[in-house]
Amino acid sequence: MSVISSPRVSVASSRATPTSSRRPSTENLTANNSVSGLGISGTSSSNRGVSPAQRRNRAALRDYYNLKATTASDGASISLPSGSAPRSTGANELSGSPMITVTSELDSPDFKAQQYIDQLLATSSLSTVLKAENTLVGDIRTLDGERKALVYDNYSKLIRAVETIGTMRRSMEERGAPLTMTKTLGPAVAFVAETASGLIKEGEDLRRRVQEAKSKATGNKTAEQSTVEWVLATPDRLRKHLSDGNTEKAEKDWAEIDSLLKSWKNVKGVTELRAACEEIMKENPV
Repeated sequence: MSVISSPRVSVASSRATPTSSRRPSTENLTANNSVSGLGISGTSSSNRGVSPAQRRNRAALRDYYNLKATTASDGASISLPSGSAPRSTGANELSGSPMITVTSELDSPDFKAQQYIDQLLATSSLSTVLKAENTLVGDIRTLDGERKALVYDNYSKLIRAVETIGTMRRSMEERGAPLTMTKTLGPAVAFVAETASGLIKEGEDLRRRVQEAKSKATGNKTAEQSTVEWVLATPDRLRKHLSDGNTEKAEKDWAEIDSLLKSWKNVKGVTELRAACEEIMKENPV
């Protein structure tokens, strides 16, 4: 009985190509070309030439795409398991810690404006009060800008929707759509257009009311804020009066400020302000 011999598959060539891909890697091709004729396996030479950094990179890629190596020694041969998909990395895995949301006291549902103002005046200095005011003004401007951007964005979307609906209606009329389709879509399109127009009108009214309220609030500055600013400017006013020779005016101004500071004796910063004013009056005796 004759035996038919078949060509033997080279072990080196079978190990040079990963089982999950039909194309040999660039490293294995380079290794095979460089050692051709010497009888050396390309896989073993490429494994010996791989640096630790490349091995780490390959291991990271296998972990990211949820792959596993075909052999324990060959870090370049990787295969994709059946039914597996690339692993998605979530935001929590990248950040390492959950996002912590800090709720401001001003955003609390039990926030009381007058109580907050009284506590701020009683426990903070005058400079701190002014800094808080500047911070609130900046926050208000930021929120107002975001509100305007949101309103304008919604307006543009509504306007584009109305224009698109109008274009659709004109296109249907020009193409001579069937009567049934016109009867079916006509009321729906009209309702959407009417709703969009009503929303645009309501948005414009709301924007006008907000603008009027903002201008009114800006024009009517509270008396407490004006008084605090006037008291803080007392040392400069006293120096100016005394340097101009208006001694009586300086005494009158100081008497008024003195009585006001007595009523604010429990507020932080009043003692320092009184000491500064008294020092100015002592330097320029009447």
